[in-house]
Amino acid sequence: VILLNPYQTAQYRNMLTMKYVKNDNIDSLIIALLIKSGRYSKGYVNEEQLSSLKVLFRHKENIKEKLKSIKRETSSLLVVVFPELEKVIRDPYNVTGLILLEKYPTAKHYEYATASRIVKLFRKVKGNNFTLDKAELLLSYSRDSIYSGVAKDARAFFIRSNIKLIKALQEQISQLEEEMLKLFNKTIDSSTITIEDEDYISSVLTNLRTIPGVSDKTLLAVLAECGNLDRFKDVKSLIGYLGLYPTMEQSGNTLKYGRLAKRGAKYAKKALYLASVAAVRHNSELKQIFRNALAKGRAKKEALIIIARKLAKIIWAIYNHNQPYTPSRVFVAHP
Repeated sequence: VILLNPYQTAQYRNMLTMKYVKNDNIDSLIIALLIKSGRYSKGYVNEEQLSSLKVLFRHKENIKEKLKSIKRETSSLLVVVFPELEKVIRDPYNVTGLILLEKYPTAKHYEYATASRIVKLFRKVKGNNFTLDKAELLLSYSRDSIYSGVAKDARAFFIRSNIKLIKALQEQISQLEEEMLKLFNKTIDSSTITIEDEDYISSVLTNLRTIPGVSDKTLLAVLAECGNLDRFKDVKSLIGYLGLYPTMEQSGNTLKYGRLAKRGAKYAKKALYLASVAAVRHNSELKQIFRNALAKGRAKKEALIIIARKLAKIIWAIYNHNQPYTPSRVFVAHP
């Protein structure tokens, strides 16, 4: 049995027919011709552990998109019912902000509130810094708010309803992350691998965690989207799979590099880019590479993409050679 990439078969059909024609007979013929040519590349299916990780990771990303959408809806309404709130609460969706919005969803709901009553809401919240002065400031903004109070009850219901959804989705994300970490830390069924393989997998995960600035979330994203990294013959193959390369156009003596490729494992690519921001702060070697890129005239985003590529190379090397992070190896150029 050969597992083919449907994108590859579609491109092969376009090359042969030069026009869009698709039916079962043509599909069968194209597949047969592609296999006969030997120019196909076999597909890859993750093993049980990584397949489960991918399912959970994709589900988490979908929930995060829903959460963003609900937050945008709520923010659009908050601009109407209490636009001055952002002067006191920078993030209305953290623990403090959600508690406050649930109790006082609009500026008009502060009419009978007192500063001491507002502060009392946060007594059981660990690490909160909501002071009496901040409560007084919030009350003054609510009294002078430009919101007229039109449909305040209906809008309050809308906000409170969305807050319940936000809390539920945040809880789902936390649970999914816990389940993924369980899979990440759990070894594969001992009936399918030897004790030596089990120890090897455990040591690889331990070594990957030695990279400064790279969290478990980043490693989960890369492994969920890419599978076993030893299936890539070299680090260039991994970079290509991730899509961490610029588009290029060449004609004669003209050579142009464009934006980052849109293809690739988008979730893993995004995770590596976000990890590059943290790595520049916490990893002295990658921080030096980032500064060198800026000194050469690269934009900050370009420099961060360079760091993201470097992180991918480091992760691939550690996974394949099963060695902990070595700072001196970071400056070694890959072919």
